[in-house]
Amino acid sequence: MKTILFLLTLLFTTATHAQLTEREATNWQPIGKLKFGGITKASLEYQNNGSDTTYLLFVKDFREQPKDHYFSIQFKNTDGTFSKLYTILKSFFLSENKKNKNYSRTFQLGNTTVNVSHKILITGRGISFYTNNGYANWSEKDVDKLFGMK
Repeated sequence: MKTILFLLTLLFTTATHAQLTEREATNWQPIGKLKFGGITKASLEYQNNGSDTTYLLFVKDFREQPKDHYFSIQFKNTDGTFSKLYTILKSFFLSENKKNKNYSRTFQLGNTTVNVSHKILITGRGISFYTNNGYANWSEKDVDKLFGMK
C-alpha cells in the first residue's frame, strides 16, 4: 500500500511540475508599433528560426473591461502568411470594397481565428480586427505602420 501511495505522490508531483516550463528570452525584432498617448495599441515583431520566420502580433483589447487587457497572436511565415495578412487587411481600403458593408474576412492566423470587418472611425474608414480574446480598430495608416510599410 505504501508503494502505491508513493508512486501516486510521485506521479502527481511530476504532473504538476510539468505545468510550468521556463524558456530563454528570445530576440524579437520590431517591425511596427502603434502608440496613442504613450500606450502601445499594437506591435508586430519577428524572429528568424533557421529557415523560418515567426511573427508576434501584440494587441491592446479595445473593450473597457478589463482595462489593460492585451492579447497576442503568434504565427509563422509559412506560404507567405505575413504578406497574405497585410493583403487581407489592406483589401478593406480598396475602392471596390470601401463601401461594401457586407465585406468581411474570417481566417486562421497561427492558432487563432480572426474576423475582420469595416469600422467607421473618428478619423475615417477603418477595420475591426476581432478574435475570441478581444478586438482592435485600425485605420489604413495604422495597418501600414504596423507592417512597417510607412
